[in-house]
Amino acid sequence: MSEVWIVAIVIGIPVVSGTITRIAKLHYRSMEQQQAANRDTEVEALSDIQAGLRDLKKRVENLETILLDLDRRG
Repeated sequence: MSEVWIVAIVIGIPVVSGTITRIAKLHYRSMEQQQAANRDTEVEALSDIQAGLRDLKKRVENLETILLDLDRRG
C-alpha cells in the first residue's frame, strides 16, 4: 500500500506543479496582451489630444491676428 502512495506522490507532485506553472503562464500572458491593448488605446487617445491641441493653437493664433488687425484699424 505504501508503494502506491509513493508512486502517487512522485507522479502527482510534478503533474500538479506543472499544471500550476502553465496556468500562471497563461494568466500573465493574457495580462500582458491586455496591457498592450490598453497602451495602444492610450497612445491613440494621446495622439488625438495632441492633434486637437495643435488645432486649438492655430485657432488662437488666428484670433490673435484678427484682434491685432482690429486694434491697428481702430
